[in-house]
Amino acid sequence: MAPALGKRKRRDQISDTEINRESAADDRSVSLQALFRQHFESTFEPLPCTFARPPLVHNIDDKSSDEELESDWDGFPELYEEQVETVHYATSAPSKADVSKDEFKTFMSTRPPSSAIEISSTAKRKQPESTDNDESSTDAANLKKDLALQRLLKESHLLDPQSTLSHSGQNRHKALDLRLQDMGSKTSVFAQQKMPFAQRKGITAKAIEREKLRRRGAQENGIILEKVAKSRKDDSTRKRGIGAPSVGKFQGGMLKLSKKDVAEIEGPKKIARHKR
Repeated sequence: MAPALGKRKRRDQISDTEINRESAADDRSVSLQALFRQHFESTFEPLPCTFARPPLVHNIDDKSSDEELESDWDGFPELYEEQVETVHYATSAPSKADVSKDEFKTFMSTRPPSSAIEISSTAKRKQPESTDNDESSTDAANLKKDLALQRLLKESHLLDPQSTLSHSGQNRHKALDLRLQDMGSKTSVFAQQKMPFAQRKGITAKAIEREKLRRRGAQENGIILEKVAKSRKDDSTRKRGIGAPSVGKFQGGMLKLSKKDVAEIEGPKKIARHKR
């Protein structure tokens, strides 16, 4: 007789070894994921934080508990809640805007605002507040260097090729004279007040020739010199006011005529010739 085949019994209970295997596999997958995440963050930027996955509850005895847990969990309520913005119109609180005094005056005045005021106001807003001590110290150092370079260019003709950069003796006095003239001195210290006209004329001609020679040499060598300060020519002709007398001087309510003025008015004297 053929053996009677019976129905296989349903496995309702799971052994403890299988449960331990599943939990070990889950822990291993979590640890591997953490290692990959750590390696990725060390190489690139850190990943945004994600919400932890709710742990799986293995309840073999009661299967209905899993269904109850799934039905009870409604997600993360903090993410889906919308905050309603409420506005109260009961109290009137004016908004305080940062307006300068100049802008307030232009707003209150009847005149239309000019473009210059708008440009100046926008420029003031765009300019950042420089409060760094390092920048101020570097600017001061650069300013000193520029001043020293300008002095060197102006006083370079006083230096000899074999001498040092510092002036000594007569050159030092000349350099001080040049600096005084730059600061506003009208005449030079070395300008002699009284001397013969021929000697003064020769000195001025020699100085002009020396200056032309220096500028020609600098132009040939590609050296940039200071600009020539053009002196104004004094008008020798006397400017008389409207209605003023063209002859003599009017002082203290009285017209004073000199002998020369009287002679010009009278003209040459006529000499009478007697006939014989």
